[in-house]
Amino acid sequence: MMLLVDAGNTRIKWRIVEGHQLIAAGVVLTSDWAELNAAWQPFRLAQAVLSCVADASVQAGLAALLQQRGVAAHWLRAERERHGVLNNYTAPEKLGADRYAGLIAVARLKLGDCVVASVGTATTVDQLDRNAVFLGGIILPGPDMMRAALLRGTGQIETRMQSEPDHMQAELNLTSPPRDTAAAVETGIVLAQVGAIDAMCQNMCPAMASSMNATPMLILTGGARAQVRAGLRRELIEIEDLVLDGLAWIGQELNCAN
Repeated sequence: MMLLVDAGNTRIKWRIVEGHQLIAAGVVLTSDWAELNAAWQPFRLAQAVLSCVADASVQAGLAALLQQRGVAAHWLRAERERHGVLNNYTAPEKLGADRYAGLIAVARLKLGDCVVASVGTATTVDQLDRNAVFLGGIILPGPDMMRAALLRGTGQIETRMQSEPDHMQAELNLTSPPRDTAAAVETGIVLAQVGAIDAMCQNMCPAMASSMNATPMLILTGGARAQVRAGLRRELIEIEDLVLDGLAWIGQELNCAN
């Protein structure tokens, strides 16, 4: 059995597979990583493929946990050209493992030119062309981080929000200007996220002049994507666990190589 692990800043998602069959899956808060020992205990794991962008102490803990069980661990590191993706980062190894795994998964879908938007603790928006060349991407705070930074860095916004009777149910309305503080905050956050995604889609269009497709396909993923989805006014494909999908492909390649 093979273990696949996506260790993010907020959550750790995992799958156990045997060939193409899903055996088990789960998720824990990254701060509760030690609970995974009990979750994985019933399974006889031969190897693990892991992406980790969490704190180094989390990676060390996971590595020790797997070592104690005798599980061979493959920690994903971005490379210039491997797994079907050409990585154009100036220093290829500096690309986050989660972004790299997501690009590998999208490349296998063969959808042509794509923009991959992952909305979580941070939001990343990456461009992958029809030849599986990673052109580059951006990183910005995710919706929750934007909200927390705004409230922490201002003197009265949170107080004003709390004084509004319906501030917990602030409705997103992108067709008219917000008329209360809570709606102003939520709408501003969504427009910032959507604006970044749209800009990366538009930025890719000139490179597609010879393509029959007018715009790249948007792939939306990440645990906070629901906060942004309503603001996106373009065709998209939503994928729940893109990083794990990429790790699954890598695991199959490793098995074939052995």
